Amino acid sequence: MNSPKRKRAHLACKPCRERKRKCDGRHPCITCTEWGYDCYYETSTRRRTPRATGQATTASPARPLSEQLSNLPASTTESEHYGLNRDMEANSGAAFVRKLGLRIDPTNAPRLSLFAWNLGSRQLSTPLNAGSTALPIVEITSLEHMKSLAQVYFDKVDPCYGFINRPQFFERLDIRWNSSETPNLYDSILAGVAAIGCLFSQRNVTVTEVHLVRSAYASLDNHQLLGPPSIDLLIGWTLRSIYLRITDSPHSTWIASSTLMHLVEASGLHSESPASVLLPSAQCDPDTRRRLVGVARHINTWTSFDLGLSLVSFQKDEMPLPPSSKPGDYTDEILGLLPIAVSLHPGRLKDETDLTSTLFKVLSRTHTEPPSVMAQCNTVLCIIRRIHTQNLDMSSGRTDQVLDLFKKGLSCARSLVASCSPWHQAANVPFQIVCVLLVMDTRSSLSMLPEAMQTLSLITSTYDTETMREAYGTACLLVLLHQQRRKSDIAIFGEALNVHQQERNPIVALPPPPNYSSQDSSWLEALVADFPGLERVDLDQFLNMDMTGNALLGGPE
Repeated sequence: MNSPKRKRAHLACKPCRERKRKCDGRHPCITCTEWGYDCYYETSTRRRTPRATGQATTASPARPLSEQLSNLPASTTESEHYGLNRDMEANSGAAFVRKLGLRIDPTNAPRLSLFAWNLGSRQLSTPLNAGSTALPIVEITSLEHMKSLAQVYFDKVDPCYGFINRPQFFERLDIRWNSSETPNLYDSILAGVAAIGCLFSQRNVTVTEVHLVRSAYASLDNHQLLGPPSIDLLIGWTLRSIYLRITDSPHSTWIASSTLMHLVEASGLHSESPASVLLPSAQCDPDTRRRLVGVARHINTWTSFDLGLSLVSFQKDEMPLPPSSKPGDYTDEILGLLPIAVSLHPGRLKDETDLTSTLFKVLSRTHTEPPSVMAQCNTVLCIIRRIHTQNLDMSSGRTDQVLDLFKKGLSCARSLVASCSPWHQAANVPFQIVCVLLVMDTRSSLSMLPEAMQTLSLITSTYDTETMREAYGTACLLVLLHQQRRKSDIAIFGEALNVHQQERNPIVALPPPPNYSSQDSSWLEALVADFPGLERVDLDQFLNMDMTGNALLGGPE
């Protein structure tokens, strides 16, 4: 008996057509699903592009979120966006901002970028020679200066990420300066602590900071790993990951934090169970071990979420026990959020009940100091993005709690900037708050916009980096696009009332609605001139377009 003939779809997807495979016409089709291709359909033209003979038919390698979304046309529907990259973009602030801009105005939406991921890179006006050899730590600065920089670190950073034995540090510092011993791995800790001390004591980078960063990295890079990683190596890499998260690019931080996580696993430090032959256990007291593993996982988890890249997990993916509480230390507050963050993994899709209960759990926590409050805000922002991405509802009472936390977070951001504490969340949280307030789009949320924009402006003026200028310009653009859309809506309401009034009293008519398209153009032109990243905005098309047919943040198309 003959088997039924398989039907070929009238419209095949592009990968199947190029590879001459059968396509069922679905999105994604079964062939692309089985072979791991990026399934998509041509919409602009049906003309086939000639391809060279012998073209390879292997599956395309996985690409990061930024590369996948940047190649999508502005006309891509929301369902295609969500279906193609749902898992990768679930927690990404970059994807959230991009979709927000596309919903308000697809033509002038900001490009895909991790705006305000941190305060920006610290660069000397005259860069040092990149090929120069790293200096020994004792030749970079004096012992007294090293102690003062270390004191800054232990006053501002150690209460937040407390994993270094302070008495032992200063003891080793004295020994290093007062003896003739050769450079060793602990130099990476001495230089790493001092470099972060520079970061938290000087708003602008200094030559000393650059040399300290080079020295710390050279100590780590030159170390030969002949067995399980030592505690000193793990602490050195953790300090490097912290410094990169505050000053460098997302991908550099992700690579460093992933390396750190692999070293943690190789050391056996992550396991609470007794060590086996294949899983060594580094010598460290339990509380310090939990703090070190927790901070490493905290940085890797959130960096992976932001970039839409894989986070490093262990074979036995068990969470470290919470560290003990200490007076003047709030590391336990931040690491207490880690199980919640891991539960938000993009591969673990949550329903409305799960997300709302998780939100309530985070909002109910007590966080005292500004860096800890900012970590709490960042977690709430991630949950809110998930709720709105999945088109779920949130009660008015819960919304009020979220807005109260946002207000507290903005205040903490201003205090961090004033005290020269450039934590990465001081830039990231206010920018994301602006975006979430626009998406919430209620009177109570929009009334907080002036404070959020004022906070972002203060941070930009204090840390005048290209990163902050671009972030502030993007926030201004999003608010302006939202404002222009509202003005168009007001004009429509005015026209509708005018028609109603004419029907009731043909003699008396309301005045015509104002022409908003010509207003505020000078302000927008100045904005584009001030921020080079906005040069792609078509002013004439923006100011004269008919915005009445566009969808407004989840409204009907």
